[in-house]
Amino acid sequence: MSNGKQAYDVLIVSSSDPAYDTRSSKFYSALVQAGYSVKLFGITNERTNLINNENDTGITRVKVNNKGGKRFFFEFYRKIIPIASQEPSRIVVAADLFAIPVAVILKKKFSHLSLFPKIIYDSKELYSELPSLKIKKTSYYFWTIVERSSKRYIDQLLTVNDSIAKLLSRQWQQKITVIMNVPECQIAEDLPNKNFDTIYLVFSGGLQRGRGITKLVSLLSYLPTNYHLKLIGDGDLNDKIGELAIKQNVSSRVHMIGMVKNYEVVSQMREGHLGIYLMENTGLCHYLALPNKLFQYICAGLPVVVSNFPEMKRIIEKYRVGITVSPDNLEEVAKSIRSIIEDKKRYDEYRSNCIKAIEELNWNVEKEKFIKVVDSLLH
Repeated sequence: MSNGKQAYDVLIVSSSDPAYDTRSSKFYSALVQAGYSVKLFGITNERTNLINNENDTGITRVKVNNKGGKRFFFEFYRKIIPIASQEPSRIVVAADLFAIPVAVILKKKFSHLSLFPKIIYDSKELYSELPSLKIKKTSYYFWTIVERSSKRYIDQLLTVNDSIAKLLSRQWQQKITVIMNVPECQIAEDLPNKNFDTIYLVFSGGLQRGRGITKLVSLLSYLPTNYHLKLIGDGDLNDKIGELAIKQNVSSRVHMIGMVKNYEVVSQMREGHLGIYLMENTGLCHYLALPNKLFQYICAGLPVVVSNFPEMKRIIEKYRVGITVSPDNLEEVAKSIRSIIEDKKRYDEYRSNCIKAIEELNWNVEKEKFIKVVDSLLH
């Protein structure tokens, strides 16, 4: 190389904070453990104090003050591209749609150094159906063009489930590798007994529209008063949740934990009794989702109640760890919850099945697929 600098094997670019972009962080850790030289670029935000790998010199964060919209991306690109350009690499991973422009620029720049790097695009969501983009027509059309125009630069696509893979395969006319977004989970030999005097329903993740958060608050009105809701995370709906809880006279039963470190999420979940996710059908992005929190519930040994959407339903039925429900019928959701909690034999069976399921639904299994993809592009 003309600049004499040793090239990394892999450079990962994320438009999120690695403290919360657990998938990119898992990619990074898997490669480091496998002996590859790796660099991960992301952003910092006001919650940087929660980052648990802040002393890792392989991870570089740029501070982006703007929280969203055009200003966020202008600042992100203005700061990340000059820094990343100083770290030549043989593979560049675009960890999301918004990292694609960076990956393409780096591919062109590094090609002048005779590296000719490959690009892996991790389409971990069906971005063309992302609700937050579709409601803004200009942004939607812009990012659709970005994704389509980048096809000739992308060497390998990744996604999180078979349904999205089929759609992307038709759009991109290439094979898609599915790497499920499962957690790094230590398999438990057994599960501790629980006290059922107070029942805690657990939700973990961003408190945002489309995720059924307000439904969960309303759901408490259909359940006995010893049923409580534990929300791990925060987001745009924080204030609305508090207001709704007061209005429906359930504020004493709603417990907002806030953000916790990645490695503390499952342990927080284990203090609950049942994992719940009433995702709303706002489009294909949600309808075909297979969220990380579902696997975290299973890892925590919690029976699960989730929306009856195809990918989540497939996991629930295959591993027999819970029930799928219509997210729009809260009375039936409440009955389903009680049918699990009030039937100890059924509850214990679902918990036992969680232990069995996590032997397969584990990052130690999925990461080998990612390593195989990287290895095939390097050799």
